[in-house]
Amino acid sequence: MKNVTWITLSLAAWLGACTSDGDGATTTTSTATTSSTSTTTSQGGGGAGGAGGGAAAELMFVVRGTLYTQNLTEAQGYHDGLAEGGEPAATAAGDFGHDALLGTTLLGTTANAFLGVDRWHGLEAATAFYSDPAFAAAFGQLFLAPPTVEPFAHRTDWHEWGNLDAADAAAERWFVVVRGRLASADVAVNQAAHDDLAAAGEAASQAAGDVAHVVGLGAADPQEFLAIDVWTSDVNIEAVYGDPVFQQAFASLFSAPATVAVYHDLGWYQW
Repeated sequence: MKNVTWITLSLAAWLGACTSDGDGATTTTSTATTSSTSTTTSQGGGGAGGAGGGAAAELMFVVRGTLYTQNLTEAQGYHDGLAEGGEPAATAAGDFGHDALLGTTLLGTTANAFLGVDRWHGLEAATAFYSDPAFAAAFGQLFLAPPTVEPFAHRTDWHEWGNLDAADAAAERWFVVVRGRLASADVAVNQAAHDDLAAAGEAASQAAGDVAHVVGLGAADPQEFLAIDVWTSDVNIEAVYGDPVFQQAFASLFSAPATVAVYHDLGWYQW
């Protein structure tokens, strides 16, 4: 079965990645959308659950990859059967939210690329669940090649508004996902820069249709940044993120250009 070995090894790496060694160094292993892997090391990252020293009771596991088929009806049927069948065990283990969306073509996003976001109450429980051989075997069949799978500590102490459920009652919803490496090795410096920008832009963003801004830092390396913004319309997304003033301020947060991708909820099975 394709991808089964990768999933088992990748999940084992996560558990090790979020355990600091004796001198305080923390190693993160990530697998890209090809079969290659990359490893980065950070000093004193704070470990899982409190990346960078702040409290984080919630973790977000973000999965992105290419579906095994271009037939979306077939892919949805497979995903939905797996998600619905696994929901009782997952929720019992601590997975209190599963979102599944597909890529649009906005902002250069790859059409129909898969995005999954699962919210967990603990890293060890999540890793144990995903490392189960039966789940790994079934989950691997959803993708053409190994997806990117990353755990982030949800940072409610950073400036946010709304939550990932903010548009659940809306007719449609979109997730705008930002990934990048923050400019400073100091979490407090990064937070101050982010919070100033987010607070300044909150009113205009909400008026444009952005009903939630949720922040995560790498569970092992708090310099790795995730933001998920929830939109109830896609009409203004490109205008907001393409605004030159916003882009200049946004770029200053990162050590290199961040990626921005837009995903649409097409009604796949979620909880």
